[in-house]
Amino acid sequence: MKKQTFYSLLWVLLALTTFACSSKKAEDAFASFQRGANGEIVLEGEIKTDLTLTATNKYILRGFVYVTSGATLTIEPGTIIKGEKATKGTLIIEQGAKIQAIGTSTSPIVFTSDQAKGARNYGDWGGLVIIGKAPHNRPSATAFEGGIRGSFGTFNDANDNSGTLKYVRVEFCGIALTTASNSEINGLTLYAVGKGTTIEYVQVSYSGDDSFEWFGGNADAKYLIAYRGWDDDFDTDFGFTGNVQFGLVLRNPAIADQSGSNAFESDNFGGSGTPATAANDGLPLTYRHTYYCNTTRKWWFPIGDALTP
Repeated sequence: MKKQTFYSLLWVLLALTTFACSSKKAEDAFASFQRGANGEIVLEGEIKTDLTLTATNKYILRGFVYVTSGATLTIEPGTIIKGEKATKGTLIIEQGAKIQAIGTSTSPIVFTSDQAKGARNYGDWGGLVIIGKAPHNRPSATAFEGGIRGSFGTFNDANDNSGTLKYVRVEFCGIALTTASNSEINGLTLYAVGKGTTIEYVQVSYSGDDSFEWFGGNADAKYLIAYRGWDDDFDTDFGFTGNVQFGLVLRNPAIADQSGSNAFESDNFGGSGTPATAANDGLPLTYRHTYYCNTTRKWWFPIGDALTP
């Protein structure tokens, strides 16, 4: 019995030592990072190597933060990341990079404003942007909105994988970054994101622009909530051909963008009357697949249509 007790104690000590070492390694990873006024870890510039954000720390996005090609940003359940209002903080996952943000129903990952509770508002910070290598219908040099660096390119990887978003909340985001047209950042912006990417159980709340917007790509998404957005709730452009299933919209009837806000806006590429002739020149066509629910008979009626330019 004494020997068993000794070995039990030994295992406990080993476990505690392992935990202490792993915690120290986690802290060492941020040793060179700047700290905010309240001790938050400041993320700015480029993330060029794999990095894990933990729920034991708080984080601030300062300006445009780019996760570069080859790097994976992993975010643990319960982690809170705040966008800095003064610098229009925005997280951008570039082509070839990945985000693995997998929360749980009881411990979601939250992107929010750095303003105090009660003072947060629409468009306090940029939002979350993911850029992939899936098909789209624009010339390769087409720039991303809002001054984000880079262009679409001519990638054609339908199964491109930009990672996973699951049980994620993005709030008080969406902002016009310049005075030029089409310079906004949405709550969640998806540029040419491929079908290998998983997007499930994502809520965008109080976005100053669209809650969700897809520019090309074919990534499927399920269980999306657009809550009290300022502009469109769901918006598809540039040849988006994915499926969106189980989307819920709750709007404030007194709030809308000056352009007129829609629960679902869908375009091909905005070139009215321009022929779609080839890949990266109007093709593929944006394909909208909508499901109408008859709440009395409890069945789903699909309506599909390919949009002309």
